[in-house]
Amino acid sequence: SGGSLERKKRMGGEVAGFVPEAYRIVAKKLLGKGGSRVWTKISEGDRERALEALGGTSLEEDEALISASAEKNLKNDERMALEFRIGMKRALKELMD
Repeated sequence: SGGSLERKKRMGGEVAGFVPEAYRIVAKKLLGKGGSRVWTKISEGDRERALEALGGTSLEEDEALISASAEKNLKNDERMALEFRIGMKRALKELMD
C-alpha cells in the first residue's frame, strides 16, 4: 500500500532506485551542506576520512558484491555494511549530480 511504501522510504527501506532520507541527511553532512547545529556538525577531518573510505570501492563494485552475496555467504554485518555503503554512495551521487 502507499502508506507502507512511504513508511519504508522514511525508515530507510530498500525501494528500487530510491535513496532514503536518512542517507541524504548524512551525505549532506559529509559534503558540508548540512545545517549548522553544533550537535550534528562533522569535523573536516572526519568528513575527509569518511569520503576517502567510501571512495575505496565504486558503487558498481559494491552492488556487484551484494548481488554475489548469496554465493559468498556474507555474514549479516558484512551485508549491512555493504548496504550502508551503497545507500551513502547513491545519496552522495544524487546530491552531486
